[in-house]
Amino acid sequence: MTTSSSSPGLRGRTLRSFLLLGAQKVVSVVVTAAGGIALARLLTPEVFGLYAILIFVITLGVRFSELGLGAALIQRRDLDLATGLSAAFTATFALALVLGAAIMVAAPLVARWPGVSSEVTAPVRWLALLLVLSSLRMPAMVLLERRLAYLPLTIAETADTVTFNVVAIAAAVAGAGLWSFVLGALAARAANLAVLWTATRWRPTLRWNRGALAPVLKFGVLFQGSVLIGVAGDAVVPIFVTAWSGVAAVGYLNWAATLAFLPLQVVSIAGRVLFPALSSLQAEPARFAEATQRALNRVTTILYPAASLLFAGADPVVRLVFGEAWLPAVPAVRCFCLSAIIGGTSTIFVHALYSLGRADIVFRLNLASAVLLWAITLVLVPWLGFVGFAVASVSLACAGVSYTALSVRRLAPVRVLPAVRVPLAASLGSAAVLTALVGLWVHDLPSLLIAVGVSAGAYVVFAGFIGGAAWRVEFMADWRTVLQG
Repeated sequence: MTTSSSSPGLRGRTLRSFLLLGAQKVVSVVVTAAGGIALARLLTPEVFGLYAILIFVITLGVRFSELGLGAALIQRRDLDLATGLSAAFTATFALALVLGAAIMVAAPLVARWPGVSSEVTAPVRWLALLLVLSSLRMPAMVLLERRLAYLPLTIAETADTVTFNVVAIAAAVAGAGLWSFVLGALAARAANLAVLWTATRWRPTLRWNRGALAPVLKFGVLFQGSVLIGVAGDAVVPIFVTAWSGVAAVGYLNWAATLAFLPLQVVSIAGRVLFPALSSLQAEPARFAEATQRALNRVTTILYPAASLLFAGADPVVRLVFGEAWLPAVPAVRCFCLSAIIGGTSTIFVHALYSLGRADIVFRLNLASAVLLWAITLVLVPWLGFVGFAVASVSLACAGVSYTALSVRRLAPVRVLPAVRVPLAASLGSAAVLTALVGLWVHDLPSLLIAVGVSAGAYVVFAGFIGGAAWRVEFMADWRTVLQG
């Protein structure tokens, strides 16, 4: 997937890591989808909205505490990992404790926001524990990702997903309401941490070393600054959309994004593998470009059809699977599907830029995107309602993919259009097939499942026809590389 045939070792390890993570994500998507259906029928849009607001606050704290040090240790292969990892953990853990305590103290302020009730104070305080739990897993993740050892990571993430959904659904059935999400999140992170600690046999070591942190701080601050700016852009939902359209509107948006962004799991997998793999090729532009093109093709081969079919079948999927209560979110689901297609493509380029050490380019992009997201949302939400935020996200995704693609091309000879031609054309054809079937025939759940299956089959046929023999041979070569390992 990521290197030329002259590097079968790295290519094979990368492909096997990708497929291993892919298998985990299939399980994760199935569990998440099943859990999402159950929770959507057990809980109201208002509860989803409240949890979206609370988890935004916690996510902001987690991102602040991470400092990007873990990513920097993965990217910088020339550093002494033993010394740097202890110093990075000490800094991250200390900051997590401070920020977690600050969130607990400030919890009543969240309850005072328009549309938010006082019942969120205690849940916010308990969710603040996620900051500490997240800092404790960072060293183990760095150790595993640096050597592309993804089996323990997949087990940990599967435990996380299954635990969250089992606990949340059980609590929701018992009538716990908002606490269903809180209990699920805490139990899931604890399960994740237990697996990682068992796999690496790593234990906390507090050791402050300012000199060991210095080489990674520049990249780490820019890396994490980009993440924080992205979070700041998304803050327009809990801050402005809540005040203008209400908590239920936030619930619809959060739920729509969760559903529409399920295909982005493949991008998440690719990013986990590509960052360390491409980092090892950063000094070889030609091989780096070939690796990026191959990764872009393989990722979009899965991402494009999944998001396109969900776009085409959004109305019957929501109505027949999740229930009539969620139909107002259908336009947002369709907008977020477009964002997944365009933004997912851009994310591959972002990982390439990070692998080249160009966190500064991503930082500038995220800064501009956050400002524009706020500006466009402030204009569109009063006009279109909460769907205005989804429209704004599509607009920025289009600008983002152009900027990142051009930035990567200036650094390495990456050819973008040949890499995405086959999956893009085949996805458009399969989406057209599903659109026709929805309009002419789909009327219940069995007919919807059959229509989706026919459309997915159409995608395979279109891709084989458009790509030709050369495209099929490349895929078979990848499988042989995997099996030889």
